[in-house]
Amino acid sequence: MNLDPERRKTRWKVQWGVPARAAGGTARAAVLSSDERREIARKAAKARWARHLPQATHEGVIRFGDIEIEVAVLDDGRRLITQCGLMVGLGRLRPPKGRQYYRSGANLPAFLTVQNLKPFIGEGLVVLANQIEFRSKQGATTFGYAANFLPEICDVFAHAQGAGVLKVTQRNIANRAQIIAEQLQLSGTMRLVDEATSYEARETQV
Repeated sequence: MNLDPERRKTRWKVQWGVPARAAGGTARAAVLSSDERREIARKAAKARWARHLPQATHEGVIRFGDIEIEVAVLDDGRRLITQCGLMVGLGRLRPPKGRQYYRSGANLPAFLTVQNLKPFIGEGLVVLANQIEFRSKQGATTFGYAANFLPEICDVFAHAQGAGVLKVTQRNIANRAQIIAEQLQLSGTMRLVDEATSYEARETQV
């Protein structure tokens, strides 16, 4: 009887005393398609990666009048603005169809990659735009940005508005950014995150 290589390997393991669990796993793998094996490997890698994600220890909301932005502090002390919090705080941004983007904005949120904002996007902002993957206090995998990304975005819209290059669809963002920037100048981003999450208060009590 002719056996394919994987089945011969499984029979060899059984004959030479390899534990049944290991041999059975090999047998199951032998009957899976390549796509099924890749999917299993992808899920296993994702599970391993999730175990090593930073964990949010403190969460809260910063309020700028009617504007609310979700924030968090990670177990390594990093202060974050959640991705969802940023988008909601600046007006649930969805770029219109047909808008032109520039290629160098790969890491940036889509609303910052439009051509008329390009002159106001520095390299430092692009670096800050790298998303940070972490686990919420409830264990859900989510994304955020470094807290000092927020004032940098506000500066972009302030300069673009001063230069008179904003489109009508961007003016609501600019108005929200101005309100946020005024409060950030008074209190500071990190301090507001700490207050919103009770991080500072808790740490001083320890």
